[in-house]
Amino acid sequence: MDDTSHLIEGIYTYCDRWCERCAFTSRCLQFQVESGEEESSTPLKELDVLNAGFWQEMGEALLQAMRVVQETALTEGAGVEDLQKESVQSDPPESLYHSAREHPCSTAALHYAGMVNEWFAAVDEHFEDESLLPAALSSLEEPVEIIRRYQYFIYPKMVRAVEGRMNDIASGINSADNDANGSAKIALITIDRSLAAWSRLYTALPSRENSTLSLLLHLDRLRRSVEALFPAARSFKRPGLDV
Repeated sequence: MDDTSHLIEGIYTYCDRWCERCAFTSRCLQFQVESGEEESSTPLKELDVLNAGFWQEMGEALLQAMRVVQETALTEGAGVEDLQKESVQSDPPESLYHSAREHPCSTAALHYAGMVNEWFAAVDEHFEDESLLPAALSSLEEPVEIIRRYQYFIYPKMVRAVEGRMNDIASGINSADNDANGSAKIALITIDRSLAAWSRLYTALPSRENSTLSLLLHLDRLRRSVEALFPAARSFKRPGLDV
């Protein structure tokens, strides 16, 4: 009988579905079934270590993104407290919406996907400019990959989270350990990672600073609105992924 004791039950329930960048493929049954990999293979464990380092580096980039957003807020005369108030006050009751897709968090996530397409359409020439050094292009490959990976991921997770919240409210359920918070958490994680990726582009492409800043600010508003709507989401423990 195969030893499956090292596998983490349900680890794939609230993941970002990006197996190639996951730090837990060697402990995920779904990945092994779908990929045909041996669960005890050394290459998988080595890849997991590399991926863990990759996301740690992006975590540092997220700090840079937050600095950019806060500096912009200060320049415009708004403090961090004002940003928090803006999110809370812009959250009308769910009774005003017929479906989760109409909620401001959902529509903001969908709008973000369109903003990404517009940004890349506008900078196609910039990426093809021969004056850019190959090294510079190479440094942008990873953040672009992250942005494109999560561009259409955030919206359905946001709709699922809001729909779950609406159902819980209608049913009189009040539990932090529910699907709504789990879905909101993975939405927040992918928003965080997207913010980190955009901060890398913000630094690398000064000629696109204004349009990149617009995306950073939009994502940050969405992040804060989701945190206000799902205050327990950040503390939700996903199987195997959160300590």
